[in-house]
Amino acid sequence: MKRGVRSILFGQLCLYVGLAVCVVLKPSGLSVNDGTSYFGIYRETLLPYAFGLLSAAYFAIRARAQLPPNVALLRQALVVYALLIVGIVITPYAVGKWVDYLHITFGSVLFSLQLLLSCWLIWQLHYTWWGVALVLIELASGIAALRYLRPAHGLLFQSQVIFQLAFATLLVLSLQQFETKQSATIIS
Repeated sequence: MKRGVRSILFGQLCLYVGLAVCVVLKPSGLSVNDGTSYFGIYRETLLPYAFGLLSAAYFAIRARAQLPPNVALLRQALVVYALLIVGIVITPYAVGKWVDYLHITFGSVLFSLQLLLSCWLIWQLHYTWWGVALVLIELASGIAALRYLRPAHGLLFQSQVIFQLAFATLLVLSLQQFETKQSATIIS
């Protein structure tokens, strides 16, 4: 499972490096209220945006293959997670109204999946304090992202980044806990 944790970490590293490059190339993305998707509609940021998101999707699939069968729900959720990310990348919201609706749907389903998966993870870990805290951060930033979805100005990008950081942290810590429990079971 250590390889699964490394895959998730590497995917998240690629995601944030891609987004950081986007912010450097087009810092206006921090002040407009189009979230991370803002970077998917400009020629100069499309490549690092797609690299970051698609790398996160790719490494989620790699992590899935490296997880044991006893976490089947997590394995399936990582496939859906990856497909939704691909859907977000291939539906730039500026193309038209229906593509925008599709893009928002992919993003909303992705956030919902991540939140539900997070709840399942903390249930599996018997409500560790850090798991509950991370889910509460996800919930608060998810509500903020929902709030900032439509206004012209807001903190959509920032709330999305906080949500993703909390989710990735919970996922990595949970995988490490599962590994520790599995090792303890083998030793006993």
